[in-house]
Amino acid sequence: LGIRSIKEELEDISLRFLDPIAYEEIERMLKLKKEERERFLDAIQEKIRERLNKEGMKFFLQSRVKSIYGIYRKVYMQGRNFDEIYDVYAVRVIVDTSYECYSVLGIMHDEFTPIPKRFKDYISTPKANMYQSLHTTVLDKEGGIPFEIQIRTWEMHYTAEYGIAAHWKYKEGAAAGGARSGHEDRIAWLRKLIAWQ
Repeated sequence: LGIRSIKEELEDISLRFLDPIAYEEIERMLKLKKEERERFLDAIQEKIRERLNKEGMKFFLQSRVKSIYGIYRKVYMQGRNFDEIYDVYAVRVIVDTSYECYSVLGIMHDEFTPIPKRFKDYISTPKANMYQSLHTTVLDKEGGIPFEIQIRTWEMHYTAEYGIAAHWKYKEGAAAGGARSGHEDRIAWLRKLIAWQ
């Protein structure tokens, strides 16, 4: 529905009242590492930028830190240690085609050390909500800090960020005419979902 950012904000605000001790502990851990985290993400983005430029790729980079509630879910509900959460830091690479997604994946696995069993291909096997992206967790060869790389096309990005309900907006701007795309299939999927409800 395109309300992920609102959902995450509500989860964080709710957690602050429902479990204030856990909220403050996670917030404190994140604040302690704020400068270190910003330096790390900047350095990783620069490495990725240099390597993809060298390969002649056209791309867009973003980075993010997992939400407090997202960390809470893994630490307190799944019983994991903070250091066992490999996707606290993530860098997103956005390209134009699915083919380029897989090319970037190969380049990233050459540039960084992939962590075994930490790769998910949601492009060939989309999630039930039609989310598509490649996720791989890697280690920086120098610092040994794990981080996630998400690789997707612009179309996948708009669906992930703004939801299937807002997908038409991307299509309207991207391809104003021409060949039939998966747009009709996605709308059909949405109609089925509404019917099931």
